[in-house]
Amino acid sequence: MQKRKQRKKHCGEIAMARARQARRQKKNPMLIGWIFITALLSLRTPAMLPVTPHRTNADTDWPISDYERGYSTLPKPCRERYSEQPTLKRLMRDLRRPAACDDATQFLLARIDDVDLRGWIIEQIREDRINRLAIHVRPGLNDAAVLKSWQAELDAENTAIDKAVNDTATQAELMRIVTELTATNPPAKSRTRV
Repeated sequence: MQKRKQRKKHCGEIAMARARQARRQKKNPMLIGWIFITALLSLRTPAMLPVTPHRTNADTDWPISDYERGYSTLPKPCRERYSEQPTLKRLMRDLRRPAACDDATQFLLARIDDVDLRGWIIEQIREDRINRLAIHVRPGLNDAAVLKSWQAELDAENTAIDKAVNDTATQAELMRIVTELTATNPPAKSRTRV
């Protein structure tokens, strides 16, 4: 036969048992009342307060310094994103990341000498057209070939803009001529019935 493990009694249960015993033994009614009140109050256990270590007078409110912890007191060097010159593929990937975009932009612009091309690339980055730049970055192409392809795209864009401006100017000139002709020769009255 196995012994059953008895449940540990709470202090409220112990106080209730003592109050019953005192009532059976015909103790003073004031004592019985007092025991019942303590039994009822002990049913609700108080919240545990966090244990704080005892502070001596030698303790100070100053935080522990790195020197006291055994760490070096030399200033920590600023961690750079790139330990060596990054590839254009890595720069294109970092341009898409908000945290790395500024560093990648600086490294990319440092490689470009042409002011117009640099302005065009800044515009593409600001307008979040990274894919337009990344199309030209392929494995096996060196930086000079990528820069040439970017320059070719910039030239094609400038040519298209110039052509559109010329077409607009030509259309404006034609409209001016037509308005002059219609102003000098008013149209004849038509005799159509309505």
